[in-house]
Amino acid sequence: MSSNVETIDNFGAGSHTDKHPKGLYVLFGTEMWERFSFYSMLALFTLYLQDPKEGFSWTSGQATGLYANYLMFVYASPLIGGLIADKITGYRKAVMIGGFFFMAGHGLLSIPAMWAVYAALTCLVIGNGFFKPNVSTMVGNLYPEGSHLKDRAYNIFYMGINVGAFLAPVVMEIVRQYAGFHAAFAVAAFGMVISVAILWFFRNLVEDKGKNPLRDAEQAADTAATAVDAPPHGISDQDEGGHKAANSARQDLMNAVPDWKRIMALIVIFAIVIVFWMVFHQNGSTLTYWADDNTAWNVTGTISNSINPFWIIVLTFPLVWFWGFLDKRGKEPATPTKMAIGMMLTGLSFFVLYFAATVGEGQQATPEQLTNGAFRINERVVGQLRTDGVPEDVLTKLLDSKGADKNNIINDKKFQTDSTFASALSTIVVNLKSDGVPEETAKKVGDVEIDDKELPNAKFSENQNFPQYLTQVTDKLRADGVPADVLTNIQSYQTKKFTGEAKLTDTVNKVVGEGQATPVMSKILNRAYLFQVSPFWLLLAYGILSLGELMLSPMGLSLVSKVAPIRMRGLMMGGWFVATAIGNKLTMIGIYWSIWYQSSFFIILGCMALFMAVVLFLLLKPLKKAMPGV
Repeated sequence: MSSNVETIDNFGAGSHTDKHPKGLYVLFGTEMWERFSFYSMLALFTLYLQDPKEGFSWTSGQATGLYANYLMFVYASPLIGGLIADKITGYRKAVMIGGFFFMAGHGLLSIPAMWAVYAALTCLVIGNGFFKPNVSTMVGNLYPEGSHLKDRAYNIFYMGINVGAFLAPVVMEIVRQYAGFHAAFAVAAFGMVISVAILWFFRNLVEDKGKNPLRDAEQAADTAATAVDAPPHGISDQDEGGHKAANSARQDLMNAVPDWKRIMALIVIFAIVIVFWMVFHQNGSTLTYWADDNTAWNVTGTISNSINPFWIIVLTFPLVWFWGFLDKRGKEPATPTKMAIGMMLTGLSFFVLYFAATVGEGQQATPEQLTNGAFRINERVVGQLRTDGVPEDVLTKLLDSKGADKNNIINDKKFQTDSTFASALSTIVVNLKSDGVPEETAKKVGDVEIDDKELPNAKFSENQNFPQYLTQVTDKLRADGVPADVLTNIQSYQTKKFTGEAKLTDTVNKVVGEGQATPVMSKILNRAYLFQVSPFWLLLAYGILSLGELMLSPMGLSLVSKVAPIRMRGLMMGGWFVATAIGNKLTMIGIYWSIWYQSSFFIILGCMALFMAVVLFLLLKPLKKAMPGV
């Protein structure tokens, strides 16, 4: 019987002796809130860096680059944190240390300063290194050697990861909408406070019993899997867990294979893993940008980060059942075959997005869409405008013009309609900074409070009192000593519109000059318009991608534990983490998001994944010989 079937049995009713220790639920809550905190940050991060009002007006390429470097260090950090816990601190202390670094990191992100961002990322990497591998180890250490409940425990624990990951973007979307990015980061820090508090108050239920090293290779694989948020082996991997004779026979087959063949097989698996994570972890960058700019819903791209954990929660147990169903009929695919199918599904998910992008790119914006739509000029749009015959000096100004605050005035900035008076005022603040108004003065403009508390939240579509609002703002600022020229500048916005079209038109006129801008403005608006397609495309793509993750990600670490020669098992486990880190670094391919057509970007990533799937299918025969019995 495979572990798939065994796992199914474990989900059924057990005897009163088949109860999980209370410590499992302590660790479930600890991890769920920690992942809530972690994924809150990831859901917000790249959009925060690009935001001109609360963030730093970065381009998508700059934000993607920092995101990729952060992920690389995050997914490599468990190597060091696990070693420190083994040799020095013990697991619970390491988790507590990691928790405090996490709290500091998320707290720092609530400070609106660039130094705070880099300090926060450093704390988060250190926190992840201490926290993730060791809380995963503590799960396995709750059970005696050979316990049939251990597989189920890791599955329950993995559900905690995904519950936290699902809730985080939903909560962040709500908090950011009503209170802004910095308040949302503060909420993420509070989630970490809950996580640490749970572990502290119930520490007696998970206390280290001295140095308690990993008892077996399978636990090492599950620990390492959940340390990088991959599914544990029991979700979809063969394991003749209850049959010692079968295990022994399989191990004898494996031992008969020369070490070099087994190592080469694992290197092939590592190469697959690199490409998988490079493609999969576009979710926090380019897929978030797609969701934010090109998906027809009334939320930001932040919310899209909930879709993958939603599908994981929905698909996991049906997939476990399916593998058990095939296993009973002797038709369950071998592990390398499952990985090849998973890689194929990963590629197909990006083909879905390719078709969505071609639909959008083929649209011609209507006058109504231009009036109510959002716009973004970047290198891709400038290339299109060049083919339209727009003069080169105009294009240069669109890309290169910077304000007094050194931020881009147009390049890769999103121009969208301000729905409320307060949102429009924040747009004015951004423009004031660009015009050279000192930060301290601009901050006064943004922070001003007027007597009519309802007016800032008034919507343009429902209230025509914006001039009255600006008059009250300037009266308050005059009493606060704001210079007259700044007040005059603010008053000039009384007659302006705050639609995306009007804001882009005004900015292009300012940068290029109205004489040069007017003849080409229709071309600029048509090319810069952000088309939108149905959310169905994104939901479908994530569903396929999540199924691919479940068919591929659980396999690799389990393979390492079974295939690697015993003397090299630790090294090969480290190789998996290194491959994962490299794959996350390569998510930097997202810097081409603003240069290539979106359809081209998606098809390139899809073809990369499908190419690796084909390679894996072609190598199935030699891989099965190098890894008999898996």
